[in-house]
Amino acid sequence: MGAYTGIRATRNMLAACLLLTAGVATAGIWDEGDIEAGQALFNANCASCHKVTNEVLAAPGLAGIADRWGASDELLVNWIQNPQGAAESGDAYIRSIVARYVPTYGWMTAQAVSPDDIKNIMAYVQNPPDVVATADSGSDCITVDEIETIQETNDSGVWFLILLVLFLIIALSAAGVNRSLTNAVNQNAGEEPLEELPYENRVRNWAWNNRLVVSLIGLFFVAYGAVLGYQGLMRVGVVEGYKPSQPIQFIHSVHVCENEVDCKYCHHSAYESKHAGIPSTNVCMNCHKAVKKGRRYGETEIAKIYDAIGFDSESGTYLDGEGKNGFISPQDSYEGDPIRWNKVHNLPDHVFFSHQQHVVVGGLQCQNCHGDVETYTVGRVAKVDDINQLVDKYPGLIELSKPTLTMGWCIECHNKAEIDLASSGYYEEIHHRLKDNLRGNEELRKYLEDDKITVKELGGWECSKCHY
Repeated sequence: MGAYTGIRATRNMLAACLLLTAGVATAGIWDEGDIEAGQALFNANCASCHKVTNEVLAAPGLAGIADRWGASDELLVNWIQNPQGAAESGDAYIRSIVARYVPTYGWMTAQAVSPDDIKNIMAYVQNPPDVVATADSGSDCITVDEIETIQETNDSGVWFLILLVLFLIIALSAAGVNRSLTNAVNQNAGEEPLEELPYENRVRNWAWNNRLVVSLIGLFFVAYGAVLGYQGLMRVGVVEGYKPSQPIQFIHSVHVCENEVDCKYCHHSAYESKHAGIPSTNVCMNCHKAVKKGRRYGETEIAKIYDAIGFDSESGTYLDGEGKNGFISPQDSYEGDPIRWNKVHNLPDHVFFSHQQHVVVGGLQCQNCHGDVETYTVGRVAKVDDINQLVDKYPGLIELSKPTLTMGWCIECHNKAEIDLASSGYYEEIHHRLKDNLRGNEELRKYLEDDKITVKELGGWECSKCHY
């Protein structure tokens, strides 16, 4: 119940923004916030349901909200932090919002955001720097799975076998011709023709008479087999390009690129857990309670979500009160089949990896490891070459050479990734520990000889960092 409440709170955070139909208010809450910070808050909490334009997503667009909110700034903050309390003020606009949305969506959960956070969101909504760029970048939303590509396959082994068979056919034919000519010569010379022997004996005799050639051919096959074996062993555990089918035709490009839903809105546990997490059906319903028909597949795929959670799209109500499986409904009597997503990334059991460490402390973007997700349909394991092509598109992305999800890929990243010792409390603590003792101070001075500190230098290559 607690997990759901948090998810629902996230959804409703910008149900507040939608309800922020703001009008001629004082300049403070609309114009004095940090636009960049507001954009981060908006993308993480609001973008799944709202756009900063007039376009309707799962809720009305927020363009011009400052002209629609007629109450005070204080009431706006109160509305977001305590919706039911703000509704008791009797404000006409709030009453209209309650009458329109509460019967369908329920009350917005009180949000744990500060007045400064709200000010930043409003500043971004009023002055979104990326609206024009987004509108002009339609070509960036092309789904790579829709583009016909030539798949590169390793055909060298097949061609080798074909050439070998042709060589054997030619060799046997030449041997037959040579035998016929030899018999003809012997017959003219009055000699006995060659003895008729089985092919096996002929080959054995030829091999013995041409031992040097046979030895070289044998050496070649041994070397070729060793190379193929080594290449095969080096591909064990390498799953680049793996793209399993899914029970629902979810299209990442529509959600991430076209609708600008932040990756961590759905995979929210990346902030606080080892795993990024598979979004629950409740997260899907935050938008699809309103969005009942998709542009690509119509109602077919969205209906699978409704079947899983028990939602009647015609009446807009859950079949068992509010939901199922203990998330909302106390009765929990609706028996639908849960959505069984197929896992894409799967590290070995002896490998430890924490999304929280890399996202929160390391500051990595999703694209560092997962590639250009906004061009995908279903999830996939990105190839390292595909990720490297994004270096110019996503600042801070590191160009690597080893296959993704391999040990070489991880340690190469730890060797190249630079650290700002003032970027987080974690690195600040390490910095203080190094400075506060003589040996650490010497190490710190050594690390800074090239004017940078990498993850490797702070223990990123220690076995216990990644292995149980």
